Amino acid sequence: MTVIEERPQLNLHTELEAELRVQPTDISFHDLPGEKVRIQVTVHNEGLGRSKPTSMRLESAPLGAFVPWQPLAVLSVPVLDAGESRELITEVARPRPKPLGDFDRIPPKKVLTAIGSPNQPSRRTGSGLIAALNLLSRGKNGQRPAADRTALAPDLWDLLGRGQHHWAGNINVFVGSCPVERHVAKALRVYPGRTNLAMFIVGGPGKRDAYAFELLGLSADWRATLHDVTSNKSLLVDPSEKSIQETQWVESAGSPMMMMLLAVQPPADCRTGKVEVHVTRRSCGTTALVEFDLNPSAQGAGCYFI
Repeated sequence: MTVIEERPQLNLHTELEAELRVQPTDISFHDLPGEKVRIQVTVHNEGLGRSKPTSMRLESAPLGAFVPWQPLAVLSVPVLDAGESRELITEVARPRPKPLGDFDRIPPKKVLTAIGSPNQPSRRTGSGLIAALNLLSRGKNGQRPAADRTALAPDLWDLLGRGQHHWAGNINVFVGSCPVERHVAKALRVYPGRTNLAMFIVGGPGKRDAYAFELLGLSADWRATLHDVTSNKSLLVDPSEKSIQETQWVESAGSPMMMMLLAVQPPADCRTGKVEVHVTRRSCGTTALVEFDLNPSAQGAGCYFI
């Protein structure tokens, strides 16, 4: 009897997998006339195979880290060959909410209450029949009809009557295996030789947590400190007061949402500057980055200065 040895078979038809990626720097946004903001997201196929059509979901949130987010738009990602990239663009409405009061008078907790807690849909982008129906419902540019899109989250500066030329906030992108976020205050005007105050939010409604902060990216002749003003009567802070010690845990004791104030002191002859606030949440060990792009020649009221 002849014995035939069975050997593993090489499958020559094994499908190479695609891997769609978006980096934080692939997300950009800028204001357009008519109270609109253009959002641009570059998607890369870093896998070895051709991708299938899929959907990308965008969400927005007020400027900060680990803050409540709300649905914004759904775009379609076309077929991408291995190594190919594609830029997706959409335009969304920028709301101009009625100011709550003046910067030097409004209690921070009133601002936090105004931010609210939007409903949070599932973070899944959809697949199979549902994803296919979503693709068919979109136009040629990959966008849903305008009626299906919502406006951006409110800008903190608008809520305090100091509307800026550029919308400041967070854009979250969901495509592939994990979400990617960009949190930016773009072209925020600073006043040389003065103490400039800028704000952002940390945390959301629900369970209290602890956070550690670190300031990076400052030029040697710039100075900056962080302050928790959640329980203060106003957003004003004296820079000589005790500031948050970097890399040390700060408990969100009074409220699960915290109002943080960044006090920046640029030199009298300053040009453009940048501050990166790295925020780490203790419960999950995740770090979020809040970017401040500072420019003494920028349009708008800019930072509140003292």
